[in-house]
Amino acid sequence: MDISPETLNSFLELGGQYALPAAALLRALYSGMRGKLPEGLTQIAAASVLAGMTAVIDPSKPFDWRLALFELTGNTAFIGGLLSFIVVYLIRLRFRSLIFDGFVGGSLGLVAWVVWTQVLLNEWPWWTVPFAIAGGAAAFIALRFSLRQLMRLVRIATYLIVLGVILMIGAGGILAFQWITTQLGM
Repeated sequence: MDISPETLNSFLELGGQYALPAAALLRALYSGMRGKLPEGLTQIAAASVLAGMTAVIDPSKPFDWRLALFELTGNTAFIGGLLSFIVVYLIRLRFRSLIFDGFVGGSLGLVAWVVWTQVLLNEWPWWTVPFAIAGGAAAFIALRFSLRQLMRLVRIATYLIVLGVILMIGAGGILAFQWITTQLGM
């Protein structure tokens, strides 16, 4: 069974750059609502570092230390800043209106798309901009509603953690196995 390294890298990114940071965001919101914001920001920092490390792993490219360091620090700072802003905004700025939350979320979606594509050099087509804006607006509105049901946040975060760990361990293990077998000539 030979699974392409690009497919495995996609699963690794899905777990490390999307599922685990989303779980950290939900856990940080839960901690912040309980008055333990520093605990939540610590979880965000850990998830951001993990997201940065998974961004560096790409078996289809030759390894370059400078590029790896740029990707590690860039992705870590981007994810950490984005998630921290979301938590502080939703916890500290009380409900104004859904339109205001949608505007802030849409603006953040646009900024996230620009940073993700132009600064971090990830390839997304230009036509995904409206989806990033709409997704940001919808996410902020959904997160505002979810603050009313804290226990559901924790349950969803737990599911995302399990999903992220399974994807990362599974894809990383298969990638490591494929690399070892190619090195040993099996």
